[in-house]
Amino acid sequence: MAMLKSACLPLLGLALATVACAPSAAVTAARKPDFAALAREVEAEKKAGSLGDGDVEDIAEAIAEGEIQRAKGLDGEAMLLTFGGCAGAVEGALEDRYDQGDDLGALAASVLMGAGVVDVDDYVRFAREKDARPGYRALGARGLLDEDDFALRRQLFLDLDERVRINALKAAGNATSAQDFDALVEAARVDPNPEARVAAARALGRLGGDRAVVALRDLWIRGDGRLRSGIVDAYMSPTSYAAGGREQLVRAAESGDPGSIDAAIALSRVSLGEEKEQHARGVAMGVLTRAIRLGTREDRTLAMLMAPASESVLAALRHAKDDSDAGVALIALGRLASDGKDDAERNGARDKLLEIAKSDDAEANRAMGELASMGDRRVVELLDKQLKSENPFARGYAARNLVLLGELPRAAAALADVDTYVRASTACAILRKR
Repeated sequence: MAMLKSACLPLLGLALATVACAPSAAVTAARKPDFAALAREVEAEKKAGSLGDGDVEDIAEAIAEGEIQRAKGLDGEAMLLTFGGCAGAVEGALEDRYDQGDDLGALAASVLMGAGVVDVDDYVRFAREKDARPGYRALGARGLLDEDDFALRRQLFLDLDERVRINALKAAGNATSAQDFDALVEAARVDPNPEARVAAARALGRLGGDRAVVALRDLWIRGDGRLRSGIVDAYMSPTSYAAGGREQLVRAAESGDPGSIDAAIALSRVSLGEEKEQHARGVAMGVLTRAIRLGTREDRTLAMLMAPASESVLAALRHAKDDSDAGVALIALGRLASDGKDDAERNGARDKLLEIAKSDDAEANRAMGELASMGDRRVVELLDKQLKSENPFARGYAARNLVLLGELPRAAAALADVDTYVRASTACAILRKR
């Protein structure tokens, strides 16, 4: 390897240097970009048997870097967010995009920060200096964690830009201050942005104590399902849970109102210890089991996906696997395929999923994905065929599942797709796997 690296030095007289260092035709096409040429090169190399995993990773890297560099407008925002799951692998490209100093540059840095690639206080100067660019001020707000910054942070709870408010409120959840209490309650009540209201509720939960629990209870009464989900998380914070949050969660779970399933899921995961914990978990498991059998479609779906395996839950899943709603039945089969009582039940559920995957059922794609997530290679050919679908979502879904199964050369065709999201999401899946 050392000899190869030395050959890659700029020694113009050595033909070996040109051979060793020149990118492949596929990578060159990806960098231009020329997606038609890339598709031809990928197909030719696949037929020749010369397209290895490393080659596909190099193409994916070129695609990812190019998409990040060319990102523009609302489509560019959505595409940059696609790289959150592989931010570490494209750190250099995201940092270069950040250096451009525009709104998408701030978003690129936010993706790095959200993935934990950079620290939340790396950009705090933008908030302290009251940068005129809202996107950069928002980056800085996320890092206002020092006591000296708390007064400024409270000011930013009221910033005209929602991104700034959201990040300031998230910072309040990471570094609590008793002086934030009234401002957090107000933000959770009236901020026009739902994400900001949730962030404020969660920060109240981290602040904790009797006052916070009472305030969260009042917010619950007026809150929609999204806010109530945030309040559940707030109640689970140790400082609120011990101050009455547990009892509020039990009431919420038993109520059957929006948010009750979230409350039950949270309580179903508490460690069994004292009698109160056993009671809370018992209530939660009862709520989840009933929801799987009798709830709305949304509640049934959430409960089936999130309920811990138990005899009562498995019994409810067995009932749901024959449901007339194909989506409900598929989720139940997926749970039984992974959590069934024995090999016979697990294998039987997988076989049923394979039947659905091979069919013209509307849930065929999801059935393929369920099996791919379990490492079942019987869906490889089905996914390969799906890469030619007219539906871009189906093509991207198939490609990502092929990557999950380690079939990188098969997935490579999606790197030349006409749809930006298909290219970006496939590239990210490949780089994340690497």
